[in-house]
Amino acid sequence: MTTLVDALNAAVNHHMAGHTDAAAAGYARILAAEPAQPDALHLSGVLSAQTGNLAAAIRSIGWAIHVRPAAASPWGHLGAALRAAELPERAERALRRALALDPATGDALEAQGASLHALARYAESGRWLDRAARLRPGHAETLLNLGTVLRDLRRFDEADACFDAVLAHTPARSEAHLARAVGRLVRGDLHAGWEGFEHRWRRFAAPPWDGRPPAAATILLHMDQGFGDAMQFVRYAPLVAQIAARDGGRVILETHLLLYRLFNRAFGQSVQVLVRGEEPPPHDLHCPLMSLPRAFGTDLATIPATVPYLAPDPADVSRWRDRLAEQDGDGHRSGMAGLRVGLVWAGNPRHRNDRNRSVPVAALRPLLAVPGVRFVSLQTGDARADLPRLPGEGVRDAVERVRDFADTAAILANIDLLITVDTAMVHLAGAMGVPTWLLLPHVPDWRWLLDRADSPWYPSLRLFRQPRPGDWSTVVGTAAAVLKAQALRAARAAGR
Repeated sequence: MTTLVDALNAAVNHHMAGHTDAAAAGYARILAAEPAQPDALHLSGVLSAQTGNLAAAIRSIGWAIHVRPAAASPWGHLGAALRAAELPERAERALRRALALDPATGDALEAQGASLHALARYAESGRWLDRAARLRPGHAETLLNLGTVLRDLRRFDEADACFDAVLAHTPARSEAHLARAVGRLVRGDLHAGWEGFEHRWRRFAAPPWDGRPPAAATILLHMDQGFGDAMQFVRYAPLVAQIAARDGGRVILETHLLLYRLFNRAFGQSVQVLVRGEEPPPHDLHCPLMSLPRAFGTDLATIPATVPYLAPDPADVSRWRDRLAEQDGDGHRSGMAGLRVGLVWAGNPRHRNDRNRSVPVAALRPLLAVPGVRFVSLQTGDARADLPRLPGEGVRDAVERVRDFADTAAILANIDLLITVDTAMVHLAGAMGVPTWLLLPHVPDWRWLLDRADSPWYPSLRLFRQPRPGDWSTVVGTAAAVLKAQALRAARAAGR
């Protein structure tokens, strides 16, 4: 007769052997007979996490903890599942409990460090990860996480030592190459950064284009990251077309439907623009858009920064001018409404760093209180629902009838200034030469470099940086003071 212990041992053996279906069935049978069996609850939750069902993992492990709250391992696995589910606050609390019960759990130490890193608590994160690295020297995941935190603390030599240690054992580990490349790029060492950055994408059957004349070949340029990345690096498309044309070659640019009208208008006949399909069009060579700086050997001094290289259709500009005037009433037509300023306060909530790059709406109060300014919201996505919560007299929604980025470009052509966090909007405005203020977290994306208030990528851009992690009040307060002075100058120039 099979006992509960035998059944649990059999399920665990299947689990350890990678027989996930058999293990799941075994745990289910145990829980059908004894729904509060803590080991089955715990391990079935671990299995759920390993197979990507994080919600089920959190429920199952949470119930195991309810049954047996003094066991360290379930707390650690719960914290890891919460961290994977991008719930770092809850993960940090669970992992703190796990480490109180067992301070020498390497996985919990590492997960705690990673959770604190997501919360921008960099110094604390580094201390936990350093403990994990000393507990298990040479552990690749721990070294990778520690190196990433050290990089964000600007301890670049120590960070590179961590990444080099990982790559010494696993030379093809793409995460280590990418993490090291980001450190090079943010410091302005673009040549070294571009090389490491090549580890981000899977290779096509066709060979990659490396910048040399293509000998009558068809070169396919394609998106490999987000909308903002595509708009930043599509500046190279006409340069590729010039090189290809010398030998009778041609260039195809494959892009997302939301970018099609904008890109199709930008390059005339020199680049054929297509909407991305399930299969790429016929081509001889290919190049991801974000690999073009490497192909051209770009460094800080040779960034092609002539703007505008993207522009809206004049008919769209006229149509949106009328729509915005309807929102304003007659004030803006007569010049009495003051500056028209576009506002974006949040990015994509699914972005791994969104909690650090998006501004809480309450923090915008000093900016929205500046007199002589009419704010219009260019916010899209989930955060658009926060529009009624913005402090002040109300910010008008400008994106209700936006169809694509060509429409957004037409709106940008009708404003005096854009104030935004790090989203695709900053790249569109920068590519158009629209005056733009970018509000940045303490640890910025690599393309904004370190400390400087300008960007070599976009001449019309001004950067406002957090002096310390999470300090949006200083960023917004500084931007508000500069905006107030600019609004006063505009009012004087208009004779108001």
